[in-house]
Amino acid sequence: MLRHAEEQARLAGAIPVLVRQRLAPGSAATLREDDLSLAGGFADSIARHLVEALAPDPDAVDASLVAHEVVLADPAATRLAHARAIEARLCRNAPLIGLAMAELPPRVEAQVADTQDELAEAAMALIVAQSRFVGNAQGFRLDLSELPPETVNALVQRLTGWMQDRLQADPLVLRARADALLGGFDERRGRPHRLMRFCHLFALPRAGDDWSLADNGPSLGFAMLARASGLPFDHLIDMARDPDLSRLAVVVRGCDVPADTAARLIEGIAMLASLRLEAVPSAAALAAIGPDDAARLIAGWRNQLPLTTPGPLW
Repeated sequence: MLRHAEEQARLAGAIPVLVRQRLAPGSAATLREDDLSLAGGFADSIARHLVEALAPDPDAVDASLVAHEVVLADPAATRLAHARAIEARLCRNAPLIGLAMAELPPRVEAQVADTQDELAEAAMALIVAQSRFVGNAQGFRLDLSELPPETVNALVQRLTGWMQDRLQADPLVLRARADALLGGFDERRGRPHRLMRFCHLFALPRAGDDWSLADNGPSLGFAMLARASGLPFDHLIDMARDPDLSRLAVVVRGCDVPADTAARLIEGIAMLASLRLEAVPSAAALAAIGPDDAARLIAGWRNQLPLTTPGPLW
């Protein structure tokens, strides 16, 4: 299983190219059509946000063209749009694991109290952010705050150059608008920061039943894995594409999650991802993965990430 997981990790490096090829004509890569459709909608949404903020005359700019020639030309933005599409699908399937509302996981809701301490405030902010993400995804929309600052910066640079070249826009006006957008961008207001901050303040992950997907929901569950493994959240979400969840099996064992708990976690993710339960590893198979061997493989993945990993978000 370790060798298979390593091969899956190698193939995952090509995802940005595959997504771009599928969203543009003339490719036959094998990816879920619903994920691709939503990823394309997210790319269009990002493009519209950027055009409205940067273009001197937004009505004169074809946002769909910007989506293909600017947003999907950036590997980090492409990977993120696809990962957010997968995450939105997992959230839609939350009732399959006994969670009625993905935007209101019991673990987070329980921390919202009358006493407005730091954890309660973080929980409330996360509920609002998660609700906004789930609601926006239904309308094929994605906030710029879902992107890390380095990706926003790269897209702003790409689009200002694109508009200067294609539209002969005034460079001074473009620069002023770009600086205003970047100066006002605060990743602390974004949902990714809210997820990781809650993990930090609540000292997650812990152990045992604290890994229950029915209590945490898909997004917080993957944020816990990100905090424990040191792997980027979006890369972990991408691992939910694996038919046998071999990479995630390695991750949970590398985080020293007990085999029985890991089996329940993997089974829950399989249900969210609409995978065959008989295809994912059993508790016995997970127990056979040595935590040290898994941790070594995870360290190798961290050392060879196809994209730069953002720094801590809390």
